[in-house]
Amino acid sequence: MDSNARGGRADVVYVLLLVQAGAGLLAMLGELVFMGGNALYALAPLTKTLVLLVFAALVVRGRRGALVAVVALQLLALTGFGLGGVAGLLPRLDFTPTLTGLLTGVALPVAVTVMCVRLLIVPEPPAAPGSAVGLPVPPAPGSPIAPGATTTAASAAGSAATASAVQAGGVA
Repeated sequence: MDSNARGGRADVVYVLLLVQAGAGLLAMLGELVFMGGNALYALAPLTKTLVLLVFAALVVRGRRGALVAVVALQLLALTGFGLGGVAGLLPRLDFTPTLTGLLTGVALPVAVTVMCVRLLIVPEPPAAPGSAVGLPVPPAPGSPIAPGATTTAASAAGSAATASAVQAGGVA
């Protein structure tokens, strides 16, 4: 995927991974408060946040290996949530599912996994060469593009500049 094209599925995965990293940092701060500020409790959440941010940046650049790693990480998170639920069945351990816990521990990893698998199966097409943002715009009046066709902003500007240079007697 071209880094200039925006609004695709990779960008959705990027945002979901940022939300997941933010939720992890917020949970870490709460845990630090209740555990007396012991920095040892911050090691795993900070590591996971750093890994999520790196993979988010790689996913938005179109790296297929990052998609596979994100799927593995999300499946690991889902497994951890499930094991926590099973451990909660033991007499001395407690597992209290909350709406926030279900959203960040189940719904978010499932959504990210589905989006990543879809990107692995059908990659996003790259943006048109030379496009500034990849958004379609109508051709300029008098341009050599067929009526009813659309192009990108950069190529429309380039064709208008070429047309004006040819009309002025110069060669573009």
